[in-house]
Amino acid sequence: MLRAIFMCLATAVSIAIGCDVPTTHYTTMKCTPIGANGSGCPTRFDCPSLTQHDNSKCYFNGKTYALNEQVPNELVYPFCSALCYCRSGSPFAQFRCTHVDCAEFFQRFDFENCIRTYKPNSCCSAGSVCGDDKKKLAECAIKDEIYLAGQRMYPTSNKCLACICHKGFNESNIANDPNCYESVCGFELFYSKHVYNGGIPVYYEDRCCPWEWRMPKDSDRLVEIAANKEGKDSASQCRYGKLTLNVGDSLVPEVTDQYTYKCSCQIPPLAQCTMTKNKKD
Repeated sequence: MLRAIFMCLATAVSIAIGCDVPTTHYTTMKCTPIGANGSGCPTRFDCPSLTQHDNSKCYFNGKTYALNEQVPNELVYPFCSALCYCRSGSPFAQFRCTHVDCAEFFQRFDFENCIRTYKPNSCCSAGSVCGDDKKKLAECAIKDEIYLAGQRMYPTSNKCLACICHKGFNESNIANDPNCYESVCGFELFYSKHVYNGGIPVYYEDRCCPWEWRMPKDSDRLVEIAANKEGKDSASQCRYGKLTLNVGDSLVPEVTDQYTYKCSCQIPPLAQCTMTKNKKD
């Protein structure tokens, strides 16, 4: 099952290479890319968990879970969760999980003389190295940062990848490094009522996974492209609340005290937003 998740995430990376539109929400839900446009992105995605959603079941990374069925702990442990099971709810079934509290959360730590070490896809640290032993550890360099063996790193060349520093690490070969692994998005575990109730993903800065999910608002106003006003195939449109967006259409940007949200239809069936921090005068 883990292999299946990694294969899907590998697809996400391959799509991202030729497409500058974030698609992690689609690849996480195991949607199928359809066609291709001039910019290297799919024309749209086919998402059974959206179009054929069963309100009495739960969905996570392409698998459907019946009521009371549990997600294997190894799949949810990276989110510091365990014992996630599908439970009935309104308007549809949702996951309930137990939060994992790592021992290090409750202990003081000597950050000047020690480091915590990790294993791939872990929540809690695997141990710590201090003093003279710390000085003997191999070093890894990513951009201007230096890490020690066992520390978790995030390569600049792939925002969806995490690595564990080890002797012989080479950032130019991370695709073949067994100590590098793809980040799995957990929004279906924790935000299913948004994902499957009309929400759209919001991406923030260089994060791999959606930062949050935006629900339709009565104040949403559509900005149409003139060329889009003619009738379009419904499969090539994004529906958001009461609005129907053709590819290229957007919403009037929402500006808050701290952030600006820009939402548009780029790759159906879901519209998506980017969230940027407002610059101070």
